[in-house]
Amino acid sequence: MAPQQAIDNTQRRKWDKEEYAAKAKERERLEDEKEKNGGKIRPPAGAIVERKVLSVDSVIQRDYKKELESRVGTKTIVNLDTGEGLGFKCEQTGVILRDSIAYLDHINGKKQAKAMGMSMRVERSTVEQVRARMEMIKNKKAEEKKNGVVDFNKRVRMAEEDEEEIRARRAEKKKAKKEAEKKAKMADAPDEGIDPEMAAMMGFGGFGTTSQKKS
Repeated sequence: MAPQQAIDNTQRRKWDKEEYAAKAKERERLEDEKEKNGGKIRPPAGAIVERKVLSVDSVIQRDYKKELESRVGTKTIVNLDTGEGLGFKCEQTGVILRDSIAYLDHINGKKQAKAMGMSMRVERSTVEQVRARMEMIKNKKAEEKKNGVVDFNKRVRMAEEDEEEIRARRAEKKKAKKEAEKKAKMADAPDEGIDPEMAAMMGFGGFGTTSQKKS
């Protein structure tokens, strides 16, 4: 009986790079379409679609800080039957986040926006909005310039006061130095008003004067 030959099945599988590149590109295209349509697939041509009107104010102006601060120091009873644990639960997606930072990242993320039917694309500003913005910046700069003049005058006045104080300190120091030098000179100078006999009794030999004997 002839021995059985082993089958070599160790070859690596070859992938069609062009095929997978095409699939990846198609997947990206579908995701872009979903994002443009609020997370939904584009309806067929001619279909009547009811869209939810979203205002810019309802999308941007959100006050989650107050809701988070109200939960500080509170206690929460956890129901084990529901499978929900501790944390911040998102009502739209049902996701439970462990801390407030993760919760804020979630509500500002792409998943939350899609769940609420919003788009993450930046709104194009109108000409009126640009003009209003430029006018606001112009008025702000004018106000800052006006306040800057007041602050400059205040700084000049403070600098003058500091300079006067420095001059007064220098004059006082100079006066004290002169008085100290005057006292030192008076201590070193001979005192001619003391009686020689009294000075001899006190043990002083002389005060820098010499006496000549008469012949």
